[in-house]
Amino acid sequence: MLKWKRVSSGTLTLNAEVLVDMLSGMSGKNRVIKKVSFTPTADKYLRVYRDAEQIVDFDSYTLNGEYPVLDMDLPLAEGQQCKIGFYNASGVTTAVQIMIAYEEAG
Repeated sequence: MLKWKRVSSGTLTLNAEVLVDMLSGMSGKNRVIKKVSFTPTADKYLRVYRDAEQIVDFDSYTLNGEYPVLDMDLPLAEGQQCKIGFYNASGVTTAVQIMIAYEEAG
């Protein structure tokens, strides 16, 4: 079963990356991020990290506005942390809502 979680990116800074904690791996639970969704916005680049490893650097404006979903298959082991946010290449600093769909077994 897919579970959904939403966070705000927080205020974005011009020419800077802003990340927030999204999901953590937990003892006895196998979590896998399956989808990421957000409003496609010009000059915003989605960034996803698992611990210090960058997994995604994606131009958000290339997504279809009718179905703005990026499919993923990102497992999180116990103790691993997923951070998500945007690199902002424009002067618009408005926060963006980010949603993930994830599966959890265990």
